[in-house]
Amino acid sequence: MVVAEGEHRISTSVNGDTSYDARTTRRAVGLLMSDNMDHFGEVSIYQKVGTPIGSGFGASAASATSAVYAVSKAAGIRKKRKDLATYAYDAEIAEQTGLGTVSVVYDAVGAGAITRGGAPGRAKFLTVPVPRDLRIVTAFIAPYDKKEALSSTKLSERINRLGSSALQSYCSDPSLDTLAAEGERFSRLLGLESPEVKKLIEVAKGAGASRASQNMIGHAIHSLTYGTDARRVAEALKDFSKEIRVDIYEVGSRRAGLVDTSRR
Repeated sequence: MVVAEGEHRISTSVNGDTSYDARTTRRAVGLLMSDNMDHFGEVSIYQKVGTPIGSGFGASAASATSAVYAVSKAAGIRKKRKDLATYAYDAEIAEQTGLGTVSVVYDAVGAGAITRGGAPGRAKFLTVPVPRDLRIVTAFIAPYDKKEALSSTKLSERINRLGSSALQSYCSDPSLDTLAAEGERFSRLLGLESPEVKKLIEVAKGAGASRASQNMIGHAIHSLTYGTDARRVAEALKDFSKEIRVDIYEVGSRRAGLVDTSRR
């Protein structure tokens, strides 16, 4: 898709689809170009996204962050990683595709929670040890348009109230199980779980997942498993419905950054 962002033309292709509306990526790159590339007319971005898009997996944040890193490198813009990531942070808030996810993508690894919100470099995290055999099994039903939900004052108030309670519990007992348990409680009390999402959570836990809850926010779930339980949970989810996408992930240990293509 080719769209004018201010005086700049930005074309995007996501997983080979040139019609996909990658608005957060375009907004982030448009902000970068406006500040640093006034005489640069057009940029083309080709992205490959491995996770489901539009359902609480952080794809928009990761895509926008990677795009500003790549465009700045290609254009010879010399800026700190923090400053580049801030363009993605501002874009995601403006497009209402996420609130603070870019700060996590920029500087956090492993499992944990944001204890102080804010832009990249300002946000603070409290992380917990992750067992080597931990696997995250996810199930994706369909994209979820977060814009309406994130613009709701009533929902925002409920999110803030439930989030403050969950964060207090986690900080008083920072462990992986507390983190996951508070995630379950938060998603259940928030009240956005569809009947299909509720059923997927039930299936995952019935097959051996220690914890399972709705992605924030999406028609999708993530569940914690250990060792051989991951395959069993994944198969149970696949057996429940052939229409859903099921994946098994390890927990990452590397911060976001440019890939050295000479090593590929």
